[in-house]
Amino acid sequence: MSFDPQRELSFLLRDGTPLAVRSIRPEDRDFITEAFRRLSPESRYFRFWTRVRELNPRLIEELCSPDQKDHVAWVARHQTREDIPGVGGASFWRLKDDPTAAEVSFTVADEFQGLGVGTLLLALLWEHALTLGIQRLVGHVLHENITMRAWWDALGAMEQEAPRHWQTTLILDESLLENNHAGDHLRERLAQVRKSMNEEITLKD
Repeated sequence: MSFDPQRELSFLLRDGTPLAVRSIRPEDRDFITEAFRRLSPESRYFRFWTRVRELNPRLIEELCSPDQKDHVAWVARHQTREDIPGVGGASFWRLKDDPTAAEVSFTVADEFQGLGVGTLLLALLWEHALTLGIQRLVGHVLHENITMRAWWDALGAMEQEAPRHWQTTLILDESLLENNHAGDHLRERLAQVRKSMNEEITLKD
């Protein structure tokens, strides 16, 4: 399976919201900036660990310039609502000291949290990472971010406590996922991502 940076995939959230999901592109700078601006103070704090109001343009540039090898980024947008700049996004950076691991991060718009956006984005990153030889995704979660920590724990990620946060490590092996709602939901999304990618490949062939 290969991942074409220009490919756009379609998925439905559990409430029926239609999403268009694809790799982030440099021309996405403006809507990414607006999407971050619309986040609640709490969501911005959990993502950047500081009380920021505006994102540094340099950071926006980095987020929107994935090389699809060591830096991969995906974005989910509403298919029919142009007034919504973004539903969610996720990215990973390959670790320099361990090329088989990558640091992962997620952002989900406040009005779409709890609908499975993070699970869908994780499934896309999971499959993309495996094609690049990455076997583990590493996350950093603030102690106060109870929801994110509970999600990683439910998936079976390993945890290591640090002074301000938890470091979570998820091995990209489907057989190691927990047999619970979070694990089952991720398995379903992984199957959907593989099916979508295979259908796209067949159409191109």
